[in-house]
Amino acid sequence: MAGRLLTGFDEISDAGVRSRGLTFATAPRARVVAPAAGTIRYARRFRDYGVIVIIDHADGWTSLVTGLAATDAKPGDRVAMGAPLGTAPREDPRITVELRRRGRPVDLASLMGAR
Repeated sequence: MAGRLLTGFDEISDAGVRSRGLTFATAPRARVVAPAAGTIRYARRFRDYGVIVIIDHADGWTSLVTGLAATDAKPGDRVAMGAPLGTAPREDPRITVELRRRGRPVDLASLMGAR
């Protein structure tokens, strides 16, 4: 997935909510991929977040990918980094990626040296 960063970690979004991840504007129906290898723990629609996928990377690390229009991922599937997870919506495609360690949000950009 390529996209333009809209909201960074710990920033306040347009909706007034503090971000726990990175939110990207993508091309409509863009392919969204796994940020790292792991096992799918959850993959379906959740509240107003669209379709979300939770990936367990082991040792207490998980990723949440939210805002998908659709996914073929199923709980128990093993995925490699860069493996397709699903597609972004046609209208106003915004995908959020959160990294968590033992359930607590971690600044993904700082781990990548992007800040």
